[in-house]
Amino acid sequence: MAVDIKPDAPKTYVVKQGDTLWDISSLYLQQPWLWPQLWRHNTQIKNPHLIYPGDELKLEWGADGEPMLVVNRNGQSKAEFKLSPAGKRLEKSADPIAVLPWTVIEPFVEHGLVMAEEEYEALPKLLGDYDGGVRYATGDLVVGQQGETESPLMLLRQQNILYDMQDNPIGVQVRHVADASLLPTEQQALMLVDVKDANFEAVQGDRLTAKARLTGMQDLQLQAATDVHGFIIGNLREHNLMGKLDIVALDLGAEQNVQAGTVMGIYQQGPTINEADKPRYVESNSWLFGMVENDDVLTAPPLKVGELVIFKVFDNTSYALIVKASKIIKRGALVAHP
Repeated sequence: MAVDIKPDAPKTYVVKQGDTLWDISSLYLQQPWLWPQLWRHNTQIKNPHLIYPGDELKLEWGADGEPMLVVNRNGQSKAEFKLSPAGKRLEKSADPIAVLPWTVIEPFVEHGLVMAEEEYEALPKLLGDYDGGVRYATGDLVVGQQGETESPLMLLRQQNILYDMQDNPIGVQVRHVADASLLPTEQQALMLVDVKDANFEAVQGDRLTAKARLTGMQDLQLQAATDVHGFIIGNLREHNLMGKLDIVALDLGAEQNVQAGTVMGIYQQGPTINEADKPRYVESNSWLFGMVENDDVLTAPPLKVGELVIFKVFDNTSYALIVKASKIIKRGALVAHP
């Protein structure tokens, strides 16, 4: 497989604490998500994920013209391998760097979740407090419906309903409002909720559920999408226009066999034009595959405008982080192989 090296790739680079394999790949490769594919052809190194802070990477070229990285670890003997942001394992005191750590994504995520509408509606509600208040902050005691008792708990609020491109509802997009715990009470129908670590003010009608729903976030191992394609159907903050580092929702989920760590390209639809007589734009949903049946109607191919990485997968939707965008991105943008 040919490796496309960036013209401004550094001749040497010392791995720093906080680096990711995505960062280092981006220094050397035009397509940084391809490093796992390069790795599969590199059998002399046991583990592609064990590269450490302090490792010095030196770019060289082999006799066959293939790029090589020479790794120098704290003055120890060098090891050569075909270009891949990885190295040979030696005992190190520091932890190996990850491909794309969750800490890179977490600052842009407000702990959003997607669930079925009926599932959300079935969750117990906050009802009110002893002072007649309608908004609650950290430290407030609030009366709630009896229901979820697993601890720790969190408060959720419906943000909006996600719809696919045919306007069919996919699920309820909800926001993590605050953490909570229960106080003992002999009341059978109600419970006392202690609000903790509020991200936003809680209000009457917010829902309670186990905080365990937020677990499972982990560093991502990247792989390029192949034959799957879909659409951007929304975003975490309900903006009409999106760009780099925005969190977007896709109409692809576990039922479409997508996984966290999947890298996809973002494409702007091409215009559909009737070229007979005076050219004019026409409405069409057939742009995805090019020309439609009418010989006078042509559809320009999709134009790549960015890349994203899927990091959280639900049944019929997923969240992704836009890592590159050359144009403003809107709902309806196509996502496919990068």
